[in-house]
Order: sequence, then C-alpha cells, then structure tokens
Amino acid sequence: MRHDLTTTMMQIASLTPWHRNPRNNDAAAERLAYTIQEHGWTTPLLVQAKTKRIIGGHTRLKAALKLGMAEVPCMLLDVDDRQADAIAIADNRLGEMAEWDGDELAALLRELEADGADMAAIGYDESELVALLEALSMPGDDEWGDALGGLPEGDRAPIQTMTFTLHDDQVDAVNAAVSAAKALGDFADTGNENSNGNALARVCELWIGSQRG
Repeated sequence: MRHDLTTTMMQIASLTPWHRNPRNNDAAAERLAYTIQEHGWTTPLLVQAKTKRIIGGHTRLKAALKLGMAEVPCMLLDVDDRQADAIAIADNRLGEMAEWDGDELAALLRELEADGADMAAIGYDESELVALLEALSMPGDDEWGDALGGLPEGDRAPIQTMTFTLHDDQVDAVNAAVSAAKALGDFADTGNENSNGNALARVCELWIGSQRG
C-alpha cells in the first residue's frame, strides 16, 4: 500500500482524536511542546482521510494545544478503520522496540551539552541527564568481568577482586552509591587505579565513619 506523503496544514478543530487511544501521553506532551517551540515541527500527524480521525500524533496534538496553535501539519492516509487502528498501534509499538546504543547515546549527549545545546528541548531535564550519563558510564555485567578478570580473588595481594551476588534492586543501589562516591572528588594515594573499586571503598569508609561518629 502506498500513501500520498504530502503534508497539509489542518485546523485542529477539524480533527477527531482516537477515542480508543491506549497511550497515556500527558507528561510527554508537556516536554514535546517545549521541543516544538524550540525546533518547530519535525513530524506531521497521521490522519485518516475520510473521517479526519487522528491515527498517529496525539502527543503532538496535545503539545500544539498547549502552545495555543490553531492548525497542525498532517499527512492524510486513505485507509479504512481497521487499517487505521493497526497503523496507530504500530506507530507506537515499533518505536518502543528500538534500543539505544548506550555508549553512542552518552557520547552524543555529552557532545550536545558541551556545544551548548538546550537539553530540555531534546527531552532531558538536568537531573535526568545527570542520572542517565552516570548510569551509562557504569560498566555492565560483562564489563565488570573484563575489568576484574585475571586478578586474584580472596588472597592478600595488593590488588584483589571480591565477588558479590546482588538482586537487581540492590545493583541499582550499589551503582548509585558508587556514582555518588565518585562525585565527591578524585581518589588519592589508594594504590588502586580502578575507580569503581576506589568508589566502593569510599562508600564503606564513609559508612564506617558514620557508625563510629
């Protein structure tokens, strides 16, 4: 099936939202409104030609309403109701199936931030950006193994490994604590070049100090 990909400006009042839309998009609309304000329209709404029912773009519609717009760019699709429903679900679902390349995303975000890009217009507030970059900088399971592989375990060597088994929720807590410890400053005179090990030791030292205090 081929569609006419021409984009047409249409009055919002002439459009009909899909009453069975299963997506909750209120929070996203707030951020998207800011993005549209900064960058303009980049993606038109998908609209069923015969009924003017919105197939894809309910978040964009809500963002436009928040900005007080009277018309939005639309692409009219000559499809029946069943096809419209299928396209509407696919439009959201297929986007969810894509995965980020964490390292490349982190590199791009850091470059954009360094160049003075408005990160909120990209979709991240400051706290989310900090948390994301910290999480992406933490090694994954394989990277932990690679970083620690070949070191003696459980002996008295100057450098050694320790292995722990953690629940997913506990991993999140450990990663957050390690990131916070790193943020306190450089590690000096530890004899250990592994920043994660230094950070974990710092967490333990701070906890012991708090108990003694």
